[in-house]
Amino acid sequence: MRRTSWSQLAVYAYLGFFSLVLVRLAAPEAIGPALRKLALAVPLVLLAAKDLAHLPDALQRLRSATGWHRRILALLPPELIGMARLDRLMWAGCLQWLRRHAPLPRPEGTALTYLQRGAYGTAIGYAMFAVFLELPLDFGIMHLFIEDPDTRLLIRVVGGIGALYTLAWVLGDRWHVAEGCHVLADDVLHLRVGVRTQGSIPLSAIERVDAVTETLDRWRRRHGIHAADTITVTPFDKPNCVLVIKPEAGVTLLHWQVRRGAPRYVLLYLDRPELLASSVGQGG
Repeated sequence: MRRTSWSQLAVYAYLGFFSLVLVRLAAPEAIGPALRKLALAVPLVLLAAKDLAHLPDALQRLRSATGWHRRILALLPPELIGMARLDRLMWAGCLQWLRRHAPLPRPEGTALTYLQRGAYGTAIGYAMFAVFLELPLDFGIMHLFIEDPDTRLLIRVVGGIGALYTLAWVLGDRWHVAEGCHVLADDVLHLRVGVRTQGSIPLSAIERVDAVTETLDRWRRRHGIHAADTITVTPFDKPNCVLVIKPEAGVTLLHWQVRRGAPRYVLLYLDRPELLASSVGQGG
């Protein structure tokens, strides 16, 4: 459970809840209430199990925390605090985009781009299409399927809030991603995908750069690599290369606003991965 990420756990909780909802629809009426309670309990049980698995980490953070507010934060999962920070940064980026402020300057060096040949721009376009066109159309035909006006109002309010959040995150992420590149400078690889992932890796800490020509799940299975030993640093596209970090390199990355030690495998998408491979080869 400790090696299962929170995002994977959320998928398991959703699948468990949805599966039990489907079973409840086909089950006899007598056991319907019990299945409904079980469906609601599954996500809570999984979250509690994950939280208990990380209890030793929380106790260690609690011992080193000073002040009551820091002690409270020490008991919370770092990923939860990171998501709160990420949400705040996305809204701030959205405001910066609306004000047409210039993005933060990138370090001087060789740019390793990831937007020129990638599908990030297409994904942004689809998200904007869904917010500005598809959602109003769905709201317009809702009365054909839902007669209760209170239910329609509730769905419109929830959908409107979801659309607002989607728009803020899309615009905020676009502002933070900016030119869309990592930077090679002074024998250091500076990784940056907006505020989602940031960090610096010395070239001397990179054992090698390998190509990834298949889906991520298939690549992991073929090499016998657990998901917890990898980190994916891409704006949207599937990775096409992997940095193999030397053991005990001591590299840390800020991923989803949580500072963590870099795992053995750092997966990237680059427009021209051969540039990074040649630089690492020369550095070695």
